[in-house]
Amino acid sequence: MTDGTSPDITQRQSPGILWTLGLLHGALRARHGLSLHGYLILGALAEAAGGSAPVTELTAFLGESGDRMSYLLRGMQASGLIERDRRDRDRRTVQVTLTDTGRGTFADAERTAQAIVRRDLAPGLVESPAPASPAPRPAAVRDLPRPGRVQGRTPLGDATRERPGPRT
Repeated sequence: MTDGTSPDITQRQSPGILWTLGLLHGALRARHGLSLHGYLILGALAEAAGGSAPVTELTAFLGESGDRMSYLLRGMQASGLIERDRRDRDRRTVQVTLTDTGRGTFADAERTAQAIVRRDLAPGLVESPAPASPAPRPAAVRDLPRPGRVQGRTPLGDATRERPGPRT
C-alpha cells in the first residue's frame, strides 16, 4: 500500500545492497527461473573442480539445513540443472554435479547478475587498478568463504548475530 509520498523503490538513484539483492532475486526468478540460493548453488558448482561437490559442502557453504538443501536440490534436479548421485567410494555421500543445462543457465544468470550489480552498486564505486595477479580460486566448495558473523545494519535494525549452522 502506498500513500503517494513514499518513494518508488525502482526509481532510487543508487539502491543499497539490500535492494539490489531484492532486484537480483526478482530478475533471476523472472529471466532464469532461479532463486538466489539456486544461483549460488550453480555458481559454487561451476567453480568446483569437475563441476561437482558433495551436498555437505554445499550445505556448509550456504549455511542451510540439510532439509532445506534437499528441497532446493530436488527442484534443481527436476529442472535438469544438476544431477545427484551417491559416491561409489562412500555410498553415504551424495555428490551434486552441474549439468550442461545448469552450466548454460548459470552463465546466463551470471551475466544478469553482473549487469544488475554494475547498474545498481557500481555507480558510486571508484574503479581501482587491476591487481598484479588474480586472487587464487578455491580448490573446492569447502574452500569458499562461509557465512559467519554478521555485523552492522540489518533490515530490522542494528545487530550482531551468529548465523545458524547446519543441524547436527
